[in-house]
Amino acid sequence: MAPLLLAVALMATGCQDEGTKPKGPSDQHAEASCDKLLSAQAKAAMLRVAGIPASAETDFLGNPRRTVDQLAEQYGKGKADSQGFTFCGAYKRSSGLDSVRVQFSLAHELPEKGKSASFFKEYRMGKAALAGTKVAVLYFECSSAQFSGTPQLVRGEVRSRYEVDEPSAAAREDNLRIVHDSSRALSGLLKCKAGSGVTDSFRMPPAA
Repeated sequence: MAPLLLAVALMATGCQDEGTKPKGPSDQHAEASCDKLLSAQAKAAMLRVAGIPASAETDFLGNPRRTVDQLAEQYGKGKADSQGFTFCGAYKRSSGLDSVRVQFSLAHELPEKGKSASFFKEYRMGKAALAGTKVAVLYFECSSAQFSGTPQLVRGEVRSRYEVDEPSAAAREDNLRIVHDSSRALSGLLKCKAGSGVTDSFRMPPAA
């Protein structure tokens, strides 16, 4: 009789622990997926700049945690190159290609004010921000254990593969929203200390 009671007790304990067990690697990966990290507003902006109807089957894919590792490796190499690492992208399932892509890299310096390409407008956001109809760039500072606590200048870029149907002003705002939201998500994964210049929510910044 005792063995039977013991078995019942073990089964009951197993059921109680099921709901509180530690999250496994697959759960943690899901929490760091692009679909989870990016806000609904940023994902909607990706669809608009890519000209993808809201009704289309679209995936938001990437490996944000790998981007963190790649930036840490780039820091370890002394920022020897300016290679950008893909963070997230919007994929229309029927195409198989990303329609919009966000990348990050460590930068050596800020762009010189007033010297950017003619298709860019400069904005007061982060350390510096530039936006066009197909591309936007945001620079912000991050002090993180990934960078040995030394503040690093991070460059985020969003770029569309195709021509944009939106009016220019709307496209620039959408691009800034995307790169801001992606930078916010990356800052969280990097555990950047306060003062990075990336706010919790997006507000269209004034022109510089």
